[in-house]
Amino acid sequence: MKKLLSILLLIVGCGIFEAEGNCVLLNTETNTNHCYPQTPEAQCKSDAEKSETIMIIYWGENYNCNEFCNSQIPDEICEIH
Repeated sequence: MKKLLSILLLIVGCGIFEAEGNCVLLNTETNTNHCYPQTPEAQCKSDAEKSETIMIIYWGENYNCNEFCNSQIPDEICEIH
């Protein structure tokens, strides 16, 4: 019985935890990048879909927010949240 309960908890638990990465959203009205560290991909997509002026630039773990913002053209604004 304990094995069955452990397996059930493992299966249910796998769906709860989502991988987190860095989410970079672009506000097309202000031409400002907003970087959100440790954000699940679903949350990043959901935030972008809430507004017609917001679009996803990047989601993943290849860059951290400091690296991403430092790689931007000097005229572009990049904020870390």
